[in-house]
Amino acid sequence: MAQAALKLAEVQEQVYEKNIMQDNEDPNTDEESNARKGRPRSEKSRKAILKATNSLLLYTSVQDLSIEAIAKKAKVGKTTIYRWWPNKAAVVMDALMSQPGLQKPLPTPSNNADAVRMQLDKLIHLLDSKNGEIIAQLFSEAQSDDKAKQIFENNFLAPLIDAIEYSVEQGQVDGEFRKQMDPKMTVDILCGPVFFRLMSHSQDLGGSFRENYPTEAVRLISA
Repeated sequence: MAQAALKLAEVQEQVYEKNIMQDNEDPNTDEESNARKGRPRSEKSRKAILKATNSLLLYTSVQDLSIEAIAKKAKVGKTTIYRWWPNKAAVVMDALMSQPGLQKPLPTPSNNADAVRMQLDKLIHLLDSKNGEIIAQLFSEAQSDDKAKQIFENNFLAPLIDAIEYSVEQGQVDGEFRKQMDPKMTVDILCGPVFFRLMSHSQDLGGSFRENYPTEAVRLISA
């Protein structure tokens, strides 16, 4: 089971890093393309931009946030931002994922059912916070912006879905979960109620829901 946990962490890390690299290498405008041809990227500037973005999001919505405001707060030029990210949604998502503890690996689960419970609990904990508001705003913005939608799906949803789907598939192999259930549909069943609460009445994400839902969700798919 320890080997399975290590494999799960590896899947999450590889998917996240691959998608970050793909999004950052995909120019979206002439300005962004020209910026990428300029001076080499500065890690110090990148960290300043992420820190500035997280600071601004404490009192500014994703919709009201601008590249100009981020550049001013980070004390860099707009072209510096475009060397790293194709648009605002990419900056926000990277800033969100860079926060301490957000990519912290889960404890080693005792079995696949335990792994799914941990993953659902981590998701609910993430969404039941200021970060949850930001994610909801990104989700809303993605509905009218194809590029933002791609970034949201690749950088947030894909690592989450891949991790849970991996645990579901392993659980089916080990006889913990019902084998006749499609793994992808099972992930929808598990995560759907969480995102529904986020978008409809986010104030009810914590408390008894967080305490009870992961266990009840796993019970629904158990063999």
